[in-house]
Amino acid sequence: MDVGERLVHLLIGYGIEHVFGVPGGQTLQLYRGIMLSQGKIRHILMRDERSAGYAADAYARVTGRTGVCDATVGPGATNLVSPLAEAYSSSIPIIAIISDIPRSWEHRRIRGNASQGLQQLDLFTTISKWQVALTDCRALDDIVDTAFRIANTGRPGPVVLSIPEDIFSSPAVQRKRPSLLQIAHFPRHRTAPDPGNIQQAVKLICQSRRPALLVGGGSLISGAFEEIRRLAEYLGAPVATTISGKGILEDTHSLSVGVAGSMGRPIANEIINEADLIIFIGTKTGQLATLGWDLPKPDIPTIHIDIDPEEIGRNFPNSLPLVADARFGVAALIEALQQEHIQVVWRKEDISRRVKGWYKEAVSKLQKENEPLKPQVVMDMVNRFVTEEDLVVSDASLASGWAAAYLHMMKPGRRFLAPRGMAGIGWGAPAAVGAALAKGGKQRVLLFAGDGGFAYSVQELEVMARLKLPVVTIVFNNASLAWVKHVQKKRFKEGYISTDFQHVDFSMVARGFGARGYTVRTIDEFASFLEKEQNPDGPAVMDVITDGWETPVLRFSSMGG
Repeated sequence: MDVGERLVHLLIGYGIEHVFGVPGGQTLQLYRGIMLSQGKIRHILMRDERSAGYAADAYARVTGRTGVCDATVGPGATNLVSPLAEAYSSSIPIIAIISDIPRSWEHRRIRGNASQGLQQLDLFTTISKWQVALTDCRALDDIVDTAFRIANTGRPGPVVLSIPEDIFSSPAVQRKRPSLLQIAHFPRHRTAPDPGNIQQAVKLICQSRRPALLVGGGSLISGAFEEIRRLAEYLGAPVATTISGKGILEDTHSLSVGVAGSMGRPIANEIINEADLIIFIGTKTGQLATLGWDLPKPDIPTIHIDIDPEEIGRNFPNSLPLVADARFGVAALIEALQQEHIQVVWRKEDISRRVKGWYKEAVSKLQKENEPLKPQVVMDMVNRFVTEEDLVVSDASLASGWAAAYLHMMKPGRRFLAPRGMAGIGWGAPAAVGAALAKGGKQRVLLFAGDGGFAYSVQELEVMARLKLPVVTIVFNNASLAWVKHVQKKRFKEGYISTDFQHVDFSMVARGFGARGYTVRTIDEFASFLEKEQNPDGPAVMDVITDGWETPVLRFSSMGG
C-alpha cells in the first residue's frame, strides 16, 4: 500500500465521503487510492480547482463535517488561494491536499525550473490554520490526524497538506488507530463561559429595557438554534442576524427582524438602533453587519458571546466577554436568568407589524410593462414557491443582498449559504454543487447569482448536469458589474468605466452545458418557470432580465463586499 492509498484509507476512517478536485500528474496516486476504495469514497471532478475548494466549503457548511479538496502542484495549488481565504475568514474546516515536486528536485523549485515548481506552501500562511509538507512516509497517519484536529478545534478553518510526488508513490506505514469519526466533525470541543462574566451579563440584561440580539454564522456552526430561540422569547428581544447568521430563526417568527447591516433590512437596522443593550452571538461584528461599525451606537452596552477571544472587543472595545461556544454560552446565560425578573418594553406584535410593513412596501415597487424586472419583485415571487426543505445558495455581491434581505426562511437551520469571508463572486455555482451533494442530490438547491458572478464559474453547470443535481439557478442579469457601477455613479461625476458587458443569454449557455434554460422577461413567465421547477430533474437556469439600478445596499462604505 502506497501513501496515496493509505491517505484514502485514513479519509474514509474520518468519515469523509466526497473529495472535490481536478487531477494532475503528481496527484494520480491519490486518485488510484480512491479508485481502489470500491465506492467507499467518491471523487467529484470539478472544472476548476477554485470550484473544488468552494464546493468543499459548502459541503462542510451543510454536513458539519470537514470538507476535502485536492489540487496538483503549481497552478493547481495557486487556484486554491481564493477558496481557502473564504473558508479561513468564514471559519469553515477544509483539508486541502496538494501535490508537490519530488524532493530531489528541491534545488530546481524556484521560478518553475522544475515544471510548475514554486514556494507554494508559503502562499497559504495567512489563509489557513496550518500548512504542512509530508516529507517522511512514516509520519502520514500522525500528520493527517493533526490536520483534522487543527481544522476542527477552536475556531474552525482550513489546513493545507502538501505531498511531494515521490512520497505519494512510496510505501506507507500502516497503524491501527482508534475511531476517527468525531475528529472530522465540528465544532470538535465546546467551551463554556466564565461564571463571573455570566453574572455580569445578567446584571446588564436586568438593567436594560430594550435588549436585542445580533446573531452571526458562528451560531449556525454551533447549532444554537433552540438556545437562541429560548433566549429571545424569554427576553422578548428582537433577533437580527448577519448574512452568515440567516436561518438561526425562521423569518416568520414574531421576534425575527431579519438581516442587519449594509446589505440587510432597513427595519432591522432601525430596531437595533432602538436597543439599549446588544447581545452579539457568534459574530465577528464585521463591517457590513454593523454599517461600518456604526451599529450599534458607541454608548450602547454590548455582551459578546464567541468562541474566539480575539474577536471580542476588537470592534466594540467595551463588550462584556463571554468566551464560549455559542450554544453553551447562550444556554449558560438562559440558566442564570431563570431567577431574574426581566422587564422589557418591546412588544412582539409591534415588532412583527413593523417588519411586515417594511416588506410589503419594499416589494410593491411599481413594475412597468416592457421594463426589466425589479429584483424585489423577483424575490417576492420566489417566496411564493420556496419550500421548507429547499437549500439556498447565494453568490457574493448584490445577489447576497437580495437573497439575504428578502428571502423568507420558513424554518431554522443551516439552509442559507453565502460567502461572507472574502465575498468573492463566483462562489455560488460550485458551492451549489457541494451543497447538493451534501444532501445526496435529493434536495432542491436554489442558487442566486448576478450575471457577473455567475460567469466566473458557469462551467460548473456541466458538473451539475453530469451528476444530475437538482440545482435551480436564478441569474439577476443586468449585463453589468452593478455594485461597482453604482459606486462609480456615487463617487465620480465623469461616469463609469469597465462595468458594462454585452448581454449574455445564460438560458442558451445552460442548454449548451446540458441544463434546462429559461429566459425571463415578465413576472408571469417567472412564476410559470418556478412552478415547472418545483421538483427538478437535474439543473436549470432562469436568466432573469433585471433592472440594473436597483440595489439592496443601504450604505456603500467601500468598493468591496
